[in-house]
Amino acid sequence: MKLRKDFLWGGAISANQSEGFYLSGGKGLSQFDKLPLNDKRLKDVCLDEDNILNENNQYYPSHIGIKFCENYKEDIAMLAEIGFKCFRFSISWSRIFPTGEESEPNEKGLQLYDNIIKELKKYNIEPLITISHFDIPYSLVEKYSGWANRKVVNLYVKYAEILMKRYKDDVKYWIPFNEMNMIMHIPYIGAGLTFIADENQLQKKYQAAHHQLLANAKTIEIGRCINKEFKFGCMLAAGKTYPYTCKPEDVFATLEHERHNLFFSDVQVRGVYPSFMNYYLKSNKIKLIIKEEDLSTLKNNTVDFVSFSYYSSACSSARAEGLEKSKANGPETIKNPYLPKSNSIWQNDPVGLRITMNQLYERYQLPLFIVENGLGTQDIVTEDGKIIDDYRIDYMKEHIKNMILGVNEDGIELLGYLMWGCIDVTSVSEGKMTKRYGIIHVDSDDYGRGSFKRTKKQSAFWYKKVIETDGEILFNDMETHA
Repeated sequence: MKLRKDFLWGGAISANQSEGFYLSGGKGLSQFDKLPLNDKRLKDVCLDEDNILNENNQYYPSHIGIKFCENYKEDIAMLAEIGFKCFRFSISWSRIFPTGEESEPNEKGLQLYDNIIKELKKYNIEPLITISHFDIPYSLVEKYSGWANRKVVNLYVKYAEILMKRYKDDVKYWIPFNEMNMIMHIPYIGAGLTFIADENQLQKKYQAAHHQLLANAKTIEIGRCINKEFKFGCMLAAGKTYPYTCKPEDVFATLEHERHNLFFSDVQVRGVYPSFMNYYLKSNKIKLIIKEEDLSTLKNNTVDFVSFSYYSSACSSARAEGLEKSKANGPETIKNPYLPKSNSIWQNDPVGLRITMNQLYERYQLPLFIVENGLGTQDIVTEDGKIIDDYRIDYMKEHIKNMILGVNEDGIELLGYLMWGCIDVTSVSEGKMTKRYGIIHVDSDDYGRGSFKRTKKQSAFWYKKVIETDGEILFNDMETHA
């Protein structure tokens, strides 16, 4: 059992977790550049803007990242050796428009991405560009409260148009926004939002969400005029939510959770707000400013594929008090008693990936694209410089097997599989390097100390075999970790 030859195997990283090159080459500040190394940095920022302005004795991981801007040639060469067919990366908005409002783009910033794309093409690796991966110029956060202000829509579209025109002959696949549904859980990261005391946070979040949905549709509209062959995808943080029990109340709580999570992809695929959301907004006295032309723009400019991240599943209950909790890619969830412990803070659920694929494909009937999946944990370097990460291989093996079953036994159309953080990157939640996802190790600690030398982990050699056989090796009884 294997996948077709044109299946897009590869990996993904983001600008703000990898690039470094802080304020070099004309780059301006992004909202990420104000986040210090701190395990509470995503919680505090939404309540107290001073948290992101305090620069005393703080280390800011995005300022160094993994020095991808300096090492991209070596990194891409290593990905090519592993057999990558696709590489997803994002572009830093503030590297192209430092404040977001310049009349002309920063040519030095564009030249960096010219070179990255050229290097990918050299190895026949398909670039997939995320136009905004939790990224907005900090100036727009200060001046306009981020995506809460409609003015940011046209500023973003101008930025996106510059990219699409420049790379119209080099890039086919585009994702305008990364994990748009995370606006509701990490609003500063997702939309550059901060809140003052007693502010109506739901109102601000949903208004920002509407502005991103509108910007997404306008980008698609312009993009299809630039190149009819462009393919645009929505992207959401996904993962099947199970009822904690078969009690009808738990089942309904799960329905509520899932339709709120899928609202963002519903609009991008169908072009209209779902009826439940219209009622939800009204019943919660949330009055969005939506112009008449917004509705036609959304309706006429829907996506070509549905991309998503999957790390684990979740559980939902009508009464969660007293139930053991577990981490998830987003809000905290209830621990699933039927899933085993893992090396990660998340519970591993490879079958959940297959279930998620079926759910999304049945709901939308569009090609899917897994653009993030992986295991984030600490790695140990042996005395002879090796990283034996069998736990990562086991995680990827079971998830990829279920992915292949989803394609070959369930009839799902899947464009590709991109593992997250194929090269170790700093984490979003805490900014740490020790929470590693990569199959390529980067010699750097949480404070950016190290040689930044790249080393293939055991999982890199394993993934190479998976790609070479289009996954067939995973169904071979003789398959090993070597």
